[in-house]
Amino acid sequence: MQVSKEIVDQHVHSAYSPDSSELLADIVRHAQSLGKKAVVTTDHFDYDCKYFKKDVLIDMPSYEQEIAKLRGQYDIDIHKGIEVGYRKDYIGPINDYLQQYSFDLVLLSVHNNGVHDFAEDTFHQQPIEHILDNYFSHVREAVDVMDNYDVVAHLDYVVRYTKTNVRMEDYERCRLILYDLLKTIIRKDKVLELNTTGLFRQGWIHPHSYLIEMYLDLGGKWFSLGSDAHSLSNYEQGFGQAIELLESYGIREIVQFHKRVPQLVPIK
Repeated sequence: MQVSKEIVDQHVHSAYSPDSSELLADIVRHAQSLGKKAVVTTDHFDYDCKYFKKDVLIDMPSYEQEIAKLRGQYDIDIHKGIEVGYRKDYIGPINDYLQQYSFDLVLLSVHNNGVHDFAEDTFHQQPIEHILDNYFSHVREAVDVMDNYDVVAHLDYVVRYTKTNVRMEDYERCRLILYDLLKTIIRKDKVLELNTTGLFRQGWIHPHSYLIEMYLDLGGKWFSLGSDAHSLSNYEQGFGQAIELLESYGIREIVQFHKRVPQLVPIK
């Protein structure tokens, strides 16, 4: 399926993230080659990142300087984004940092619990019910405690790394946590991301259909599209399937951001 030129991938990483080597200029050129009117990157921002064993902080002066330069070179709107990794013990520094800079888009993620990264093998040695309960409890806290964000990214991120396939019954055991979590997202008028990386990891788009249907049943209606690309080969990967999934639920528009203002974009 050909993706509309109006649709902008809302979750993309460049070399300003430690897990990508893709140059920002190459991402801009690639988006322009696809006929896109805009492009955004959302690089990692995690205090005390357990995966990399250090603070992962964007070099904002260099980032902003490069964006200013690229805006003068390319006829495409270049938006500034960030993916914030929530930690309750860093809520003050996180909010202070976000207030220092202007962004077009802020993604909220939960990557670790202060002891383990949710991708680490050591975290996944416990029973699946403990894994999901721990993870979703942290996400519920994040969407409630944080206010300065626009989109909740890869809601069931943890299932990328489980040792066995997560089943519907596993989600059902977390129903009360998930109910509170999704109600909070809706109450705060935040957006739920469809993250297509899951198609190529566990076989479904984040979040699982169980979560999408609960979100819709509770009155949720706002979705964004993100590939979570760390290389150009993954840019917009799986968007055709994501659009078909949205259509199957009767959704005809997605949400994109410019200067933190949500904009509705038809999916076709």
